[in-house]
Amino acid sequence: MCCEGIGIMLLDMESAAGKHGAPAGRQFNRPLTGRSVVIALGLFFGVMFLANFALIYFALSTLHGEELENPYDASQVYNQRIAAARAQDELGWTANVTTREEGGSERVVVDFRDRQGATVAGLEVRARFVHPFDKGADREAALISDGGAYEGVAGPLHAGRWMLILEALQDGHKKFVSQNKIVIGDSASGS
Repeated sequence: MCCEGIGIMLLDMESAAGKHGAPAGRQFNRPLTGRSVVIALGLFFGVMFLANFALIYFALSTLHGEELENPYDASQVYNQRIAAARAQDELGWTANVTTREEGGSERVVVDFRDRQGATVAGLEVRARFVHPFDKGADREAALISDGGAYEGVAGPLHAGRWMLILEALQDGHKKFVSQNKIVIGDSASGS
């Protein structure tokens, strides 16, 4: 009874589909050849390779993230950084920073002023250009003062985004730290 009922039911469905104008089965006009199979496989894998190459390109050409040598130690010095920032704010110093291209390198000029607007003298100033993705591209320069602004040259630097970190020491103690995001172009830069 079980098998006979299913067979009758299938026959009724096919005859009902034929009465209402619906085709009972799908038929292809062209035979499936080796050439059409090769073309279909070629298109399939071509799309797959194109998508993979696009994903690889965008993965390698975009932001790679930040890298910390030791995240635990960085978290432990957090309170020390806050205290140093408060001490720097109490000094009331400001730094006017300018950069310009000079023969493939980058000249940094920093003018330090105290709360009253007087030039801050007697500092040991260091400028570091830190590339966000390539630690091998980082450059550093010692800035020297002639009684006014502090100047130095770091380089060579390639075009792109950089972090310019300024550190000023007075009597061997770090008194001022500034981080400036800059963009170095093919011929000009500024901050």
